[in-house]
Amino acid sequence: MHANYGYFEEDKLGKPYDWPLWRRLAGYARPYLKVIGFSAMLILLVTVFDLTLPYLLKVGIDRYIVRSARQIQIPEAPSPALERFLDKVTSQLRRGPEKGQFFIANEVLREMDPRLLHQLQTQGFIPPHRFYFAPIGADVQRRVVLAHPTLFHIADGIAYIDYRDLANLSAEEILVLRKQDISGLHRLGLLFVALLLLSGICTFGQNLLMIYAGQHMMHDLRMQLFGHLQKMCLSFFNRNPVGRLVTRLTNDIQNLDEMFGSVVMTLLKDVVLLCGILVIFFHLRWDLTLVTLSVIPLIVVLFRVFGVQVRSAFRDIRAKLAKINVILNEYLSGIRVIKIFRQEKTTLRRFENLNHDYYRATLRQIMLQAIFFPCIELLATTTIALLLWYGGRQVLADTMSLGALVVFISYLRMFFGPIRDVSQKYSIMQSAMASAERIFLLLDDKEQERYSSTEANPPEVKGEIEFQRVTFGYRQEQPVLKNISFRVRAGETLAIVGVTGAGKTTLMHLLERFHEPQKGTIRLDGRDISEMDLSWLRSQVGLIMQDVFLFAGRLRENIALDRNLSSEELMRITRLAHLEDLVSRLPGQLDAEVYEGGVTLSTGQRQLLAIARAMSYDPKVLILDEATANIDSETEHLIQQGLERLFQGRTTLVIAHRLSTIRQADRILVLHNGRIVEHGTQEDLLSRRDFYYRLYQLQFASP
Repeated sequence: MHANYGYFEEDKLGKPYDWPLWRRLAGYARPYLKVIGFSAMLILLVTVFDLTLPYLLKVGIDRYIVRSARQIQIPEAPSPALERFLDKVTSQLRRGPEKGQFFIANEVLREMDPRLLHQLQTQGFIPPHRFYFAPIGADVQRRVVLAHPTLFHIADGIAYIDYRDLANLSAEEILVLRKQDISGLHRLGLLFVALLLLSGICTFGQNLLMIYAGQHMMHDLRMQLFGHLQKMCLSFFNRNPVGRLVTRLTNDIQNLDEMFGSVVMTLLKDVVLLCGILVIFFHLRWDLTLVTLSVIPLIVVLFRVFGVQVRSAFRDIRAKLAKINVILNEYLSGIRVIKIFRQEKTTLRRFENLNHDYYRATLRQIMLQAIFFPCIELLATTTIALLLWYGGRQVLADTMSLGALVVFISYLRMFFGPIRDVSQKYSIMQSAMASAERIFLLLDDKEQERYSSTEANPPEVKGEIEFQRVTFGYRQEQPVLKNISFRVRAGETLAIVGVTGAGKTTLMHLLERFHEPQKGTIRLDGRDISEMDLSWLRSQVGLIMQDVFLFAGRLRENIALDRNLSSEELMRITRLAHLEDLVSRLPGQLDAEVYEGGVTLSTGQRQLLAIARAMSYDPKVLILDEATANIDSETEHLIQQGLERLFQGRTTLVIAHRLSTIRQADRILVLHNGRIVEHGTQEDLLSRRDFYYRLYQLQFASP
């Protein structure tokens, strides 16, 4: 069991936001730029709709709900301050019925210099009272005005009434007077609903397009990562536990998928929305905008402080999760050993420790979020409080309209919306970036098998094999094979024997190019196999291993693999491999289901199936690596006849501990401690009464 996991999950990698990582992720978006571009257009439309909605509130409040005007008294000899004021607003004044009496809309006054207005109010030219005004074109409105001649002032067809005097009108009269305001509110309401519907439709389309692009990007990345793993050397898989690699393909890809689905999709909208809100802020009131932006430095500090901590927490979570996946794969695969040796409590305790470490790492991340999110909410609430304090004083002083304050608060809530989104999705982004580091670090690992060929593949393979002074070790300083040289003629059967650890299987792995020799060359028909296309080489060199792996699926698929063989051909192969008895007893025969690992088949049946699989490919060179080790004597006797037919016309290398399986070999090669100690026919080796003779005596001699 893995005591030291040795993953690079534990490494300190990158910065909280690594722009090279983002650029690499963006590369997967290039095939879908049109879809993303159309989605971006919809995002811009949604943003315009969202920015328009609060402004409609301002229009409704200031123009229809609390629209007001102020009275101005202009004497015959105005003061210099009043003259400066009149020069700017003469065209906006409406003459009242009394001498020197004029009216002007409040929204015009709010655009004036506040100091000048304060001076005119102090001098008494602009009284503090506000007037409601409405056109009196309709007869019903005129009757209301004529019914209260002392309350209304008529100026250019518009009736003005002090807000304090509205209490003297009945509810019906107020509704008649404000008929146009009510109609305006109805129109605004319809426009509001229409914009909401359009925004919803565009949001749906934008989400659909971005999810479409995101899913395809993750599909491409997952396929690239899986294809990359398939090209890696066996030494890579010897060093990296399967559970860690499964984590890369599942959890880490899922984290990136979640980021593209819920973060990148809204990132552009949030940025455009923030920029639009800032433009509107400065357009409405620059002083209120400065009040709003006063908390931005604190938000930046929060993101920088918590960003590093959250990134570290998610790295730790990724590492702990990878360890759990490795242990689960290891324990579930070895469940028989655990039960036989009664290790249930021990494995449960070890898993409990790993699970508790994962729990603590997750709890740390949750605690960081539990501190981070309320801090953002506190800053947002504090900003609204400052805005109410400062803006409320402006409204009371009549230097800002109520609608402007309401719309400012609405935009402020929208302003903190993207910030809340980023804070809530910050953990997703950090988790995804930690996963991206792992994925790209794996993709950057170039320990791959060399598939390309520098020469054209020969049209026909004879099967002559030659090892020339080959040396190899899994560690450079500890060679397993030492200066190995031998030659196998085309069509010859060579048996390779030796004690466990002599290097027999390693020798065959070199022929399959699972590993590359450190010294020497291996030739097939006189050509160096390192110069051959790897896929073509393995199609010519078949390998039947002792440990047979079967895929979940149908029996015919496990025999033919990717070849399209007819049922007649498959039945002929099963007869040669003595599988026909098994096939006839299975429900569905060749279409019978084979479960993962072939758990419903015996070890001998799985080896027979592996022999049938090799027969279906008809390789010119065949390697049997203890292929009959787990077959009973009766089955072994039956299969020898099939193997004899299989050996005909092809070069065969047989690795066996059971010497009874190699009696028909043309020659025998004896390995010991990585060296060839004997070489010859069985009769020659027995007559020498040396190493092979001792092996033979151990298996066949009577006590």
